[in-house]
Amino acid sequence: MSSKEDILTITADLFYTNGYNNTGLAEILSKCNLAKTSLYHHFGSKAGLGIAYLERMKEELFTRIHKWVNKRESLSEYLRAWIWYIKKSIKENKFQGCPFASFAYGLSMDDLKIFSPKMEEISKEWISLLSEFIRSLQKDGKLKKDQNPSEIASEMLAIYHGHVTLWKLTRDSKQIETMDRKFKELAKSVERR
Repeated sequence: MSSKEDILTITADLFYTNGYNNTGLAEILSKCNLAKTSLYHHFGSKAGLGIAYLERMKEELFTRIHKWVNKRESLSEYLRAWIWYIKKSIKENKFQGCPFASFAYGLSMDDLKIFSPKMEEISKEWISLLSEFIRSLQKDGKLKKDQNPSEIASEMLAIYHGHVTLWKLTRDSKQIETMDRKFKELAKSVERR
């Protein structure tokens, strides 16, 4: 029998690669070498496992963001690191797009009712985390102070999600290059020179 963490690790890979609705309970149980009762003991349901997956992805993302913002002295530098990470992950065949968007795209309307509150919470926290970084850059005089940090953070995520979605649809690397250009344009428009 697998531990709760083992189950979550295996299932996270399945959900990220195949999507929530394309990952059947039988596949999870088989990959984890697990009885259905054990899964229900740890997570209550497949939906409970989905919530645990979203939490894990949030922890991984936010840990990476904290690490990156602590090493970066400008918005441009942060955005370059983000692009580098995406390109590296694509090259290593480890990138399937944003784990939250990918998860959401495959949900039924009934599933959306279950998962929307958690995904909305994650989106707000993501914008808040990026906004804090932007505010710190403003405080240090590196970004224009008349710019709204939350709007800049939202624009960053819109650029990311738009071009990653187009990349996922087409597998055209030009989308990542366009995202890089849009990030540079955004940084140039808000950074003090």
